[in-house]
Amino acid sequence: MNRVIALFFFNIIFLLTINNSLKAIEVIRDTELEEFTNGIIKILLRDSNIEMEDINIYYIKSNQVNAFVTGGKNIFINTELIIQAGDYREYAAVIAHELAHIQGGHIFRTSEEISNISGKAMPIYLLGIIGLMTGATDAGFAGIMVGQAAVSDSYTYYSRTQEAAADQKAVSILCSSMIDASYLSKFLERLNFNEFNIDTKFDNYRSTHPTPQDRQNWIRLALKNREDCDFKKDIKLENKFNLLKAKLFGFTHSYEETIAVYESDSASDLYARAVSSYLNGDYKKSIEILETLIHEDEYNPYFKEFIGEIYFADQMFEEAIYYQTNSLNDLGKENDLYMMMLGNYLLSSENIKKIEDSIYYLKRSIQLNPKNAYSWYLLARAYAKIDDISLANYATAERYFLIGEKSLSYEFALKAMSDIKDNTPEWYRTYDLIEILKKELSTNTN
Repeated sequence: MNRVIALFFFNIIFLLTINNSLKAIEVIRDTELEEFTNGIIKILLRDSNIEMEDINIYYIKSNQVNAFVTGGKNIFINTELIIQAGDYREYAAVIAHELAHIQGGHIFRTSEEISNISGKAMPIYLLGIIGLMTGATDAGFAGIMVGQAAVSDSYTYYSRTQEAAADQKAVSILCSSMIDASYLSKFLERLNFNEFNIDTKFDNYRSTHPTPQDRQNWIRLALKNREDCDFKKDIKLENKFNLLKAKLFGFTHSYEETIAVYESDSASDLYARAVSSYLNGDYKKSIEILETLIHEDEYNPYFKEFIGEIYFADQMFEEAIYYQTNSLNDLGKENDLYMMMLGNYLLSSENIKKIEDSIYYLKRSIQLNPKNAYSWYLLARAYAKIDDISLANYATAERYFLIGEKSLSYEFALKAMSDIKDNTPEWYRTYDLIEILKKELSTNTN
């Protein structure tokens, strides 16, 4: 399988306008990554007046180590930063630093502020080859993939005063959260150690922050009066973090690199090789490894989600449905991405009952995250398969509205309105869409 295509396994493409030019930034979504990070943030926010729901976190697929805040409460984290963190405490320390910027109300200058990120987004979640196998590769999507973009170094301006304040506040946040704050300094030591590497991955982080040496001095000063911060490692968190790192490494590094770095029989090493084998086109080997992992940890939802994805890519739809259903059950909570995936797998069937089940899961996915445009696309397909064309047109109108195709959205909303059942939620929403779009299109025309 082409590696570039395979890397769409958990990608969203966001359009960001930077320096007056259009660039594609790969902002990935992955439930394991999101659940782990959200868990860390909840720990760090225990004594804060900021709610978890107030913060937007975006994960950028990039081989540069970086993390930064923009637009008030938007945190961006590069995948390589997670991979390079020594353990979960270093990762937590970086997050604490970014949360300190948010709590301090620090304002950052950018070459061009990220504007209306959700409105400019193409939030099509592509898992494995879902989009490719089902024909969901919209014509506009090809235009987005103009190349691998990186966040500009001029994206964010950091003053020494703000950075010093953020590091000292991060120490306080970590200690209050029972996480050893010295790991912020340890992470910076790692940056310093790699400073003169020819192939360093840390250039981006150093270019957007003051020198690690300066920051280590600020942290030492903050720790001087904190004798209550020498907390032990949480083994469960560390094990989860190692699995997450391994997964990200397998997705973002070559097969040769992965098997060289992850060569043991530990769970994390096997996980990395399973991911990399899948991307390398060896489905059989990947499944064998994942079956071993599931045997050792039978309630891990992420192993089952991944093996289900591989079965779906191999067009073994019943197996995909089985594992994704179990994955959702083992996750123990509703999740828009997992429900979207299960809805998509069920949609591969010609059985009417399974298509109806698909509609249920896709609608629930959308209720949890109305901005998931790919779920809207799948829902339109599901309605079309049961010959409910009016609702298929309605779902298509919603999808086009989300991705900014206002004219097409208006066109499909009008089609839906002509046949949709009166006084249903979809009827009211279609009417609202038509009124909103009528005004917007009229304004643009004038």
